Amino acid sequence: MIVVLASRHDKVATDLVVRWPEAALCSAEDLTRPGWIWPVAAGSDAAMWVVDGRVVPDRRVTGVFVRRSTVHADELTSTHSEDRAYLAAETHAFLVHVLSRTAAVVVNPVDDGGVFGEAALRPERWMQAAEEVGVVVAPLHVSSAGRQHIPVSSISFEVVAGQALGDPGPALADAAVKICRRLDLRWAVTSFEESGRLSAITTTPTPSPSAEAALARLLTGRRRG
Repeated sequence: MIVVLASRHDKVATDLVVRWPEAALCSAEDLTRPGWIWPVAAGSDAAMWVVDGRVVPDRRVTGVFVRRSTVHADELTSTHSEDRAYLAAETHAFLVHVLSRTAAVVVNPVDDGGVFGEAALRPERWMQAAEEVGVVVAPLHVSSAGRQHIPVSSISFEVVAGQALGDPGPALADAAVKICRRLDLRWAVTSFEESGRLSAITTTPTPSPSAEAALARLLTGRRRG
């Protein structure tokens, strides 16, 4: 089974569930349903998920595709409003434990700071990682809304499981693969200026058809030992 960890309102996630065989959505509602069992020790056969309302043993889960960065209090509508913020924080912490302990392949896994999803791609993190592997970074421009500004003339392409998709050229492909490997990203969209400087990394777009097929193979493959 592929678990797509996302909101029910995330159309990218719900579309992937339809197109990927054996995929199911694990929503915020599932995260607070009874049935979860997660021992402290990794690799326990007793570990259980709740996915689309069903209790699923972790041993059946081959892959997890992460489409959220946190659990929002507003999602927990079945909980008293005054308790939602606390429950959301506790659920987020529990998810960090689950994603770091499951034997399934996780795209993308929790980082060293206990952060997952797009939140793990803070500019200061990927810019530092790029410097460490010798990838030149373009000056960062941030809008008043706090969003990164990606130049219109940028070259964007995906990296899946250490392989650059499309035809970005060997230099850009090598740079993208290096930075994704350094960040432990199994899927990401990388953007470069025409000069070859890295301008952005994100995991929010819809995967392209070729990336979607490659992700399906990755997420249905062999579990981690």
